[in-house]
Amino acid sequence: MGKKLIKIIKKLWGRREIKWGVIGIGVVVGIVGMGVVSYHLAYSQKIYPKVRVGDIDLSNLTITEAEGRLVKYLPEKPGKIELYYAKQSWPVDLTKLEVAYDVPTTAKEAYLQGRGKGMGADLATKWRLWWQGKDLDLEFDYNEEKLEEIIELVVSQVEEPVIMPILELGEDDQIKLRPGKNGRLVETERLRETILSNIGELNFEEIEIPTRISEVKIRGEDLEKTQVRAEKLKDKELVLTYDSGQRRLKGQSVLDLIDFHGSFDEEKIASLSMNLAEEINRPAQNAVFQFDGQRVRAFKPALQGLRLDENQARMEIKAGLERLESRENPMAEMVKEEMDKTEVVKLKVVMSEPEIKTEEVNNLGIKELIGKGESTFHGSIASREHNVALTAVKLNGILLAPGEIFSFNKSLGDVSAATGYKQAYIIKGGRTVLGDGGGVCQVSTTFFRAVLDAGLPIVQRRAHAYRVAYYEQNAAAGIDATVYDPSPDFQFKNDTPGHILIQTYANTGTNYLKIEIYGSSDGRVATITNTRIWGQLPPPEPLYEDDPTLPAGVVKQIDWAAWGAKTAFDWRVVRGGETLQQRTFYSSFRPWQAVYLRGTGG
Repeated sequence: MGKKLIKIIKKLWGRREIKWGVIGIGVVVGIVGMGVVSYHLAYSQKIYPKVRVGDIDLSNLTITEAEGRLVKYLPEKPGKIELYYAKQSWPVDLTKLEVAYDVPTTAKEAYLQGRGKGMGADLATKWRLWWQGKDLDLEFDYNEEKLEEIIELVVSQVEEPVIMPILELGEDDQIKLRPGKNGRLVETERLRETILSNIGELNFEEIEIPTRISEVKIRGEDLEKTQVRAEKLKDKELVLTYDSGQRRLKGQSVLDLIDFHGSFDEEKIASLSMNLAEEINRPAQNAVFQFDGQRVRAFKPALQGLRLDENQARMEIKAGLERLESRENPMAEMVKEEMDKTEVVKLKVVMSEPEIKTEEVNNLGIKELIGKGESTFHGSIASREHNVALTAVKLNGILLAPGEIFSFNKSLGDVSAATGYKQAYIIKGGRTVLGDGGGVCQVSTTFFRAVLDAGLPIVQRRAHAYRVAYYEQNAAAGIDATVYDPSPDFQFKNDTPGHILIQTYANTGTNYLKIEIYGSSDGRVATITNTRIWGQLPPPEPLYEDDPTLPAGVVKQIDWAAWGAKTAFDWRVVRGGETLQQRTFYSSFRPWQAVYLRGTGG
């Protein structure tokens, strides 16, 4: 086979046209090779032609010469690039951006064009340079965080969110559709690249901020269908229950959860679930009990931790809304059945136990809350608020042994300026006068309510002489107790098998008072029923008394009018089938006269 191939080549070589063709090709290849070598030798230490940085031509320069030319064109101080959109503008201060140009690296990068990539790749680069040239950016360093701050500022002031259509329930109970609006987005990546490119090209002209429209993508037919759905749901109610609380969603609150694609808005449901979790969630609390032999100085009851299962909540809320929407009442015009308009959803709350429970930190039988009383005192003068808070502090931490009788007056002790009390209005001698300790009865009244709730036997209690507005802010008239040392007093007995602990909490910022009684429940349950008021009488005409200590013409009110009335409520305490306490508490409030002092002095 080899011998035959040699014979064929010899035969072909003998032909004149073949011989000259091969010689011609060799000559061309030789000339091209010599040209390439000559080109390479000519630019062995120089930058190849048509390499530029911005408008600066670096062709035929050595690296050192290129550095010199670049430095010559650099501004003495980095300037500013103005970003603008419509009539707004934001300067990008290159000094604050910490822009630092790197001339040596840029010159070296220009020199390496067409070099160091291998023979084939370098030849291809040189060919492109010859025909097209190459534009490089000037290398530089900058503070990325500060550039992002500028872009974030621009985004915050230029972007506009998409405004989705809104269903509104008007005062006339009609559904109104407020149309949505397209939004505007800043093309942040494009803006960033343009800023950096212009800095590298030494181009400090202003830049228009690139934006694009974010459209509301809802069809007209979907809007109409959604409005029909809203009509079905506007009178219905979703009740979310959890632990010991609930959230009721009705009217606008339900409409806000409808989406415009035939379902319910997952994002808004997730937001609702997150909001509920913030209300419900709490870590487990270990018990704290510090007793110094006379009073409990530090106490925290053990509390179970609570955590809303948000994923489950989202699914349950959506399912509840779907059931509510699908519920129909064909007899709605004839029979008003509220059950057909309400859907109750029980949310899953995960409980966790504390490591240390209340009964583990004491041996007195104190392990749980057995009674609580609350009151508000909005409108109190500052000195009265002070006295309420001071009294609460003095009674906090008291321990009562089994069988012991609590005396409010004895436990509180002296009430005077010497013990920190300020003057506020009290009832004394049939008149309302300024005296030390005004506001103490706010605490005795709240104590009375806590003892009623705990179902403990009440030994002494007297109602006020007249109706006091503070005690009717969050309770029916007549659920109050007055005290004044030495009498009247408020007393009750601890008839539980263990000790009981008194805890008080007063907030003068919100004018709220709470008293809690901790002990060990024996299963008793207390109820207040049949609160009633009758025999109301208007206050007498105001009384004006001459006072020579006041200038003539000055009138000063020293007592306030109140309606008289008789009140009562029934209180019953049961344990199993046994009745432990059954009483009716009566109060008789006198009509109270407003009193004014009329100045007659000089």
